[in-house]
Amino acid sequence: MRFDYTDKQLAWRDELRTFLDREVSDELLEEIRHGGSDVRGPLVTRFRKAVGDRGWYGLNWPVEYGGLGLTAVEQQMLIDEFTARGVPGPDLTATSVAPMIMRHGTEANKADWLPGIARGEITCAVGYSEPDAGTDVASLSTRAELDGDEWVINGAKIWNSIAHIATHEWLCVRTDPAAPKHKGISVIMVPIDSPGIEIQPLVAWSDLRTNLTYFADVRVPARNLIGEVNRGWSYITGALDLERGALASAMQLRVILDDLMAFCSTHLLDGVRLADRAEVRHRLAALDADVEVARLLNLESASLIEDGQVPTIPATEAKIFQSELRQRVADWGTQLLGMYGQLDWHDREAPLRGRIERLYREAPLMRFGAGANEVLRDVIAQRGQGLPRHDR
Repeated sequence: MRFDYTDKQLAWRDELRTFLDREVSDELLEEIRHGGSDVRGPLVTRFRKAVGDRGWYGLNWPVEYGGLGLTAVEQQMLIDEFTARGVPGPDLTATSVAPMIMRHGTEANKADWLPGIARGEITCAVGYSEPDAGTDVASLSTRAELDGDEWVINGAKIWNSIAHIATHEWLCVRTDPAAPKHKGISVIMVPIDSPGIEIQPLVAWSDLRTNLTYFADVRVPARNLIGEVNRGWSYITGALDLERGALASAMQLRVILDDLMAFCSTHLLDGVRLADRAEVRHRLAALDADVEVARLLNLESASLIEDGQVPTIPATEAKIFQSELRQRVADWGTQLLGMYGQLDWHDREAPLRGRIERLYREAPLMRFGAGANEVLRDVIAQRGQGLPRHDR
């Protein structure tokens, strides 16, 4: 199928592009290029404030929660336009944490957290995986015990990305150790600057930083519990479904593939233009079609969100498909660029400004971020196809 935007959506895209033309400078892009996800420098901070001042972090939230009442498709368009320019858009705090607070949180939760998220002032690291649990989130052992009007938290979280620059932790904890594995779990919002929190960096092969975060007798107010005690598993799985959709924007691949096709149209190999080689044209055409499929999967998830649904299966399919497509684009791009494809962005000789080399190192992360693809295929089989669970 061929998807076309409505006139209203095209006007929204024009508004986004006008904003980005005005706010995105070479200096901002250079700060992002050097800092990546490891830092939030002054120019990024100023850019995020400009986005928050327009209410765009909550653009598809209901008006009563401080949102603009726009659609999930318009949010997807924003994410795509921001990704194409290489600047940060709404993160998982706005796209997956906030919707769970709206759906399951108490009135106090909504008042405490949603306004700050909408302004971009509250950002969350998501605390799910643990050193001894990993993909099996339900095996978590981080505990929270109620002591008067405070929760006392002890444990550790791993792969805790952005904990070093976030304001809060969306923390998955066990509040009833006697309950079955998927029961007795709660979610608590924990300020990162609370006494007893220690954050240790873990730098991946991609140069992206994640963290190992320790919680030692960390005390937070009882009202920081999200929703109901011991009901957190449904909040976590709902947030993960939305996270997979948010991670699946195809726009980065669209930009890289377009640049790769332009490269092939001008560069020679053994005196023959790369684009004139049949095997190159066929491979690029297949990847081009796959990127379009990834975009349509994103829009399918967005349309379900507009209908008030959590798009468990489409978002999971989109995450698997795109994360593996990233690897295919990186593999083929590296082959096309030859030895020069191994040069990173620091090297002036690096073709495509080193983005293929960076994509090659980033791609493995996306295959297990928000759930390993092998596990997510089981999710599709069981929840989407009704197949029985197989326990070895």
